[in-house]
Amino acid sequence: MGKLVEKLRQVGQGNGGGVGFLGPRQQAQAPRPAAVLVTVGAGDAQAAASAAKNGADVVVVGGWQPGTDVSAIASAASGEKAVWGVELAAEGRYSDGTLKRAQEAGASFALVGQSSPAGVLFEELDGFDLLVQVEVPQDDLALALLRAENLLPAQVALLNARLSSADLARMTVADFARLRLACESLRFPVVLGLAEAPEDAQVKTLVRLGVSGLALRGAGVAAETLGAQVKALREQLEKTPAKPEDRGGPVAIGGLMEASGQSLRRQEPEPDEE
Repeated sequence: MGKLVEKLRQVGQGNGGGVGFLGPRQQAQAPRPAAVLVTVGAGDAQAAASAAKNGADVVVVGGWQPGTDVSAIASAASGEKAVWGVELAAEGRYSDGTLKRAQEAGASFALVGQSSPAGVLFEELDGFDLLVQVEVPQDDLALALLRAENLLPAQVALLNARLSSADLARMTVADFARLRLACESLRFPVVLGLAEAPEDAQVKTLVRLGVSGLALRGAGVAAETLGAQVKALREQLEKTPAKPEDRGGPVAIGGLMEASGQSLRRQEPEPDEE
């Protein structure tokens, strides 16, 4: 298990506080239904620092290529106990060892898109997660084919919904059901990509989708503004406890999945005892 998956689990479980034999522990935090992720550019060190300082759990550096200087962002994120990773640049060809160089730079995961070279999926690194970007299905056929994403050797999925506050305000029951089904159709922990910071009243709707994280776009946003957005979202999440049904139940799609988050592998019957 890599640090990204571990961070998503920690957010949902919270942590204990108190004083032990080794001195004061980290301040107790209540579990939140979803982590806060922020995407920034390689040159947005101040924005990354502001986001991490205000409670971002994960920082994604967009447009990364081997040789990109991410030391300032790495320092800012690590200093605030945030996990950080890179989004592979869309341009250029993949070469074996690219992810290894990202890991050596301190990244804990890589975000790969649908147009990324397939070879990136098979560079196996210990403790390094793959976050695969998935587009929201626009019709019934695409929704049915979404199950194919479960065949990818990834650990987390970013459902790129690009939801704005206006989108959430006019979301219908049918829209919610379709998006919830898309989230439930993926066996990975799902992070939902947003176009902008949601209004406080809209956070409950996002939580009820059952996602493990909400991703804010930080590229081009002023550091102070981004920090305020992260702080407001985190505080609202702390006020919106998840319900058991938010994590989903059995979702049968073509017989491939028994429940959300489970592997596609069919269980072989156990041999009869002699």
